[in-house]
Amino acid sequence: MAKWLIILAVLLAAPVYAQQEGGNSGTDPDSNAEPVDPWADFEVSGLADGEYLPLTLGRDRTGIGLRARGSFGWDSNIFREDKDDDTGLFIDGASYAYAGLNLGLFSIGARGQIAGRLYFGDPDADRWDVKLGGFFKMPYNGGFGFGISADVLYQQLTTYEVTGPLIRQDDLRASGAIARAYVGYEVAGFIIFELGFTGQTTDFTEEQQIPSLDSWTIGSDFGIYFDILGFLELHPYVAFDYEWFRDQLDLQDDGTPLSTEDKLQLLKFNYGSDFKLNLPFIEAAGRVYSIRQDDSAAGYERYWQYGLRAAADLNLVGDVRLTVGAHFWTREYDDRVDVDNVGVNGTKTVQERYLNGYVELAWNFWEFFAVGARYAYIRRTSDIDNAGYAQHEITAFLEIGW
Repeated sequence: MAKWLIILAVLLAAPVYAQQEGGNSGTDPDSNAEPVDPWADFEVSGLADGEYLPLTLGRDRTGIGLRARGSFGWDSNIFREDKDDDTGLFIDGASYAYAGLNLGLFSIGARGQIAGRLYFGDPDADRWDVKLGGFFKMPYNGGFGFGISADVLYQQLTTYEVTGPLIRQDDLRASGAIARAYVGYEVAGFIIFELGFTGQTTDFTEEQQIPSLDSWTIGSDFGIYFDILGFLELHPYVAFDYEWFRDQLDLQDDGTPLSTEDKLQLLKFNYGSDFKLNLPFIEAAGRVYSIRQDDSAAGYERYWQYGLRAAADLNLVGDVRLTVGAHFWTREYDDRVDVDNVGVNGTKTVQERYLNGYVELAWNFWEFFAVGARYAYIRRTSDIDNAGYAQHEITAFLEIGW
């Protein structure tokens, strides 16, 4: 009975999110337009592919909007473990809402998200997340603009990624808070220069005896927004983040502690570009990015990562919409040892790769109601033991949105 009460709450509760790799600002900071694939927000939060990514900010939007979806589906690998054939049926729900006012000199708003997934007969695989946030900003109107945006998060997933490789623990919960303040200047109505500063904290509730993953982070980012004739938007950016862990010890390149007191510290350098294309029959958006992660001492957590995520909406006949999307990245660690390739010829470079591809067909059959189906394939390969998996998901859904 408790399961079905949770499902009902997920589907009917006051709705409630967004994130991307790298910097904490997206394309077109003052846009109220819907994202090309709004459900990609929930993928990045970890509900679709079961992985946690660092907390980032939601979208600042004025007006009133709501979107909610209930799904029934099949998952080929519910615990995201390679060579594991645990399949399962599930029911899930996801919804988000926002409300904001543009009062001329400034705008203010709030946003929220709630989502959850329940597997029939496999409670250890259940996932959920809640995110609440808001903003205050002076919009760009041919001159200076500034603002602040903040979110809080609480979630439970089956796998987490904190410093790099996957951590699998079904009873691990994460909470966090993030805020970003920025100032910028608009030139000629189509170019914006923006400088931002970010602070966040994350806290994990561990029910097993493992080193705590709790940390705090400070960062800064700089980006330029281009709006080219209304059909192409570009946002190149650079960002730096410094993260300090309260209980995690720094490790040598063989995985042993550097000392009993040296806490892990991570410095990340991100650069890339967002893009958005608006044409009569197709809308596309995405990000190409690179991440350099460097740890404080021995190099165990150092890597280069290169990635691309993109989605496109194709408006077909009548009220039928086709959405396709993908996220791919490849990562190479500097000093981590591949234990499967230690021998007379030295060690093999440790690499990880990730691919998430999906296709969705939806029919807006009446007013703001739609039905559809979605297929997703997720594959992660890793030279680090037990970190890879393959997964297929097929879902049918009913959606409401305006």
